[in-house]
Amino acid sequence: MKFKNNQPILQLKDIHVFYDDIKALKGVDFNLYPGEIHALVGEHRAGKSTLVKILSGAVKKNKGKIFLKEQKFEYFTPLSAIKNNIGMVYQNINIVPSLNAVENIFAGQMIRKWNGFLDHSAMLEKAIDLFEKLKVKIRTDLPLNMLSEAEQQMVELARVLSYDPEIIILDEISSKLNPQEMENIYQIIFELKTKGKSIIYISHNMDEIFEFSDRVTVLKDGYRRGTEEINNLDRLKLIKLTYSFIMSREELEQDNKELYFFKKYNENIIKNIPVGVIILDRDNKIYLMNYAAITILDIKQKDILNQDMKILFNKNSIKESDKIIETIKFKKKISFDELNFKNDRIIKINIFPFNEDYKFLGTIILIEDITKDRDFKNYLLRTEKITSIAELAAGVAHEINNPLGIILNYVTLLKKKKNDNDSTNKLQKVETELNRIAEIIGSLLSFSKLKNFPMRKINIIKVLDEVVILLSHKIKRKKINLIWSNEINEVNVLGDDNKLKQVFINLLINSIEAVLEGGIIEIKLNQNKKDEYVEIGIIDNGYGIPDDIIEKIFNPFFSSKVGKNNTGLGLSVCQHIIESHQGIISCENNEKYTVFNVRLPTI
Repeated sequence: MKFKNNQPILQLKDIHVFYDDIKALKGVDFNLYPGEIHALVGEHRAGKSTLVKILSGAVKKNKGKIFLKEQKFEYFTPLSAIKNNIGMVYQNINIVPSLNAVENIFAGQMIRKWNGFLDHSAMLEKAIDLFEKLKVKIRTDLPLNMLSEAEQQMVELARVLSYDPEIIILDEISSKLNPQEMENIYQIIFELKTKGKSIIYISHNMDEIFEFSDRVTVLKDGYRRGTEEINNLDRLKLIKLTYSFIMSREELEQDNKELYFFKKYNENIIKNIPVGVIILDRDNKIYLMNYAAITILDIKQKDILNQDMKILFNKNSIKESDKIIETIKFKKKISFDELNFKNDRIIKINIFPFNEDYKFLGTIILIEDITKDRDFKNYLLRTEKITSIAELAAGVAHEINNPLGIILNYVTLLKKKKNDNDSTNKLQKVETELNRIAEIIGSLLSFSKLKNFPMRKINIIKVLDEVVILLSHKIKRKKINLIWSNEINEVNVLGDDNKLKQVFINLLINSIEAVLEGGIIEIKLNQNKKDEYVEIGIIDNGYGIPDDIIEKIFNPFFSSKVGKNNTGLGLSVCQHIIESHQGIISCENNEKYTVFNVRLPTI
């Protein structure tokens, strides 16, 4: 044992504490060595805080013996504990809220000048020095009730460190501090240890205990269940030592009690993490399944526990189900990165058999719905492709634009000369084709200039109303039945109204061109206030889009239209505009209708 050659600085023997009829401690033994970090663990009401409060003077024992540096003490008071170099940072912060940080630190130990007056500057200087060591910035001019709970905790720790105690007790301080603040605390603890200070550290965090403790004492129901050197323990053994005594006899007789220990410690974490987790016992029956896994796999059955894992994987939902089941049966570790799941979803499954002391205990299965990740990757690839095309388009457009302008000028000059009818007709055709090239160049330049435009608050209802008015003549000419009725007066998005009008004009013109005379076009709006988005659908009963090309329609320069004036950039520009508004545009076909959906975030 690491400290066996040293005399304990502290010994508690057969300690009993009663609170009326409640026996908080029932004959606990505890010792502490110089330079030792001694962890104290146990469940709620195990007696941990009661034991250390005996040392801080907050609680008096009813029975037992206390030895500090071989000197016997009947009890401590808060003042005698400080005088005997014992300092404690309580789980429930022990401060005077109306006093500031300096006043709290030096309460009961004020620094005075030679003439008896308080030395405020010396106390302030020492307080600032303590805060610098703790790597925190604390306002010393404010009462503590105006500071955060974490700052109050730091003030209390500074108070304890101010009188340089030999024994320091830290009771669950990590519950109020963030990871960065705890890193600073760990560093201070190690520095105190190197100076020979002794630390009693109470925590439920097993990672902390294995990080820096020398020994661990486990309390349960007021009894000491064991004291072990940390080098002799692994996590599962410590969990067993800490939690095993809450189990019923029936639970202890279960074949899978190792899994029970694992579950007791981890179930709260497992239940709340966003990744699906399934734990199978050694017979491949479902032992634990969190909410995320139930949601991802769309499990409807309520009594899922203790069922064979085959009910989770079947060919109706996953084609590779046989391979998954075979992997689990043969205790293999494997990862299925992309599996097609029902409702056009993609899931990822990782399978890990786990063992303890070379004994197979069961299987852990991690499940993730990566549909959005895949869509996002596709979006990034598409965006990168569009950006490259846009840059190429801009370069080509600028290079062509100058000579094109010169050619058009010469054609105009030639038309002004006296020409025969044949020459005039030919010049007219040349000018028409040159103007068509100019329109294509204009589209290319428009496509390449979508990155930056001013964003402001826009009522999307008003935008749609104006688009309908602008296209009303085309709708009336073709006797189209337009359905656009909306009970909502205002749905606000952040964007550029002209660019959004361009999108909806383009989509509606496509629908107008697709339907026959007397056809139907519907504009449908759906606001989702919970997820903060609005979805606008443009629906028509036109000729539709063939399934083999529907995935290509947003590609630049792709077009299914036979008109010679179509550049194939319209839908690409629409997609670029909507994605620049952090939105999504998509298209789907059914037997009767073609639907373009535009989803935009609302404000």
